[in-house]
Amino acid sequence: MKILITGGLGFVGSHCVEGVIKHTDWDIVILDALTYAGNINRLADIDIWQGNHYEKLFNSDQAFRIKIVWHDLRAEISETTHKLIGDIDYVWHLAAESHVENSLKDPIPFAYNVISTTNLLWYLKNKQPSLKKYIGFNTDEVFGPAPDGVFYKETDKFYPSNPYSASKGGQWCMEYSFYRSHRMPIVQVHSMNIFGERQHPEKFIPMVVKRLLSGEKITIHGIKGESISSRCWIHAREVCNGLIFLMGKGKIGETYNIIGEERSVLELANTASMAIKARDLHDDEIDWVDYHKNRPGHDLRYALSGEKIKELGWSPSNTLDQSFSKMVKWMADNPKWLNL
Repeated sequence: MKILITGGLGFVGSHCVEGVIKHTDWDIVILDALTYAGNINRLADIDIWQGNHYEKLFNSDQAFRIKIVWHDLRAEISETTHKLIGDIDYVWHLAAESHVENSLKDPIPFAYNVISTTNLLWYLKNKQPSLKKYIGFNTDEVFGPAPDGVFYKETDKFYPSNPYSASKGGQWCMEYSFYRSHRMPIVQVHSMNIFGERQHPEKFIPMVVKRLLSGEKITIHGIKGESISSRCWIHAREVCNGLIFLMGKGKIGETYNIIGEERSVLELANTASMAIKARDLHDDEIDWVDYHKNRPGHDLRYALSGEKIKELGWSPSNTLDQSFSKMVKWMADNPKWLNL
């Protein structure tokens, strides 16, 4: 079997490439535009167990299973690019502009998330008649802010608060329309704040680790003692495990939430500080910022229900606490990924 992973040189995409290499026998075609968020060194840094020792992926006998094709999905896929891709069985569509703050400064690149998805779907419909399953990857942010105690289900309405989440809502609608109108074998996924090794340093957790190591203040969005930004968090490795599970168990035309565990941004910052400094943050190490005045369009809380996929038999194999501290120590030991 051969899988096409769009955005496979991005943070989540590279973890998915790693998971497919380690847990399946599928060959992989990576389709990537190599924007600022893509980096082939993510793959070069992956360790593969070779009988009795570890080797870097590109030095291992598994490297032959990977093919990288450059393409920007804002443009249609040409005949030449199609021949480079070859015939495929599966697709995981992970490529997208995905930074909320950037979408508030310039929304236009995020509108292309919908166009890119449409170009991919139209290509698959016309050029990949043997496609067996497509998974579209989406975000909890399409549902908007979650009141305390509310965990959004897959069928709840979309209320996006910023151009990024609006574009992902548009992506979901386009994918669903191709399932309905062309009967394409589409399954859709919502996940949440994802962390892990080799994450871009603009994201919250690597930014926290970087500032801990460099002695800078940690920015926490919230009002001390009143309200603090809260998210559900999951390791990228668990996301990949969930996607592999849905390749077998996911029903075509359905949407599934792949969820982790809820923590406030202060709790995670303190956990990172504990892993590096063996203590919580001191008050003078925190820069409190009113989350909405400083970042309009950012919601105080996101949360998803994971009951639907759990009923099929899947849940994360490790707890947040098991994954998080280990990952923070890895970041501290690999400062190049923090631009330090």
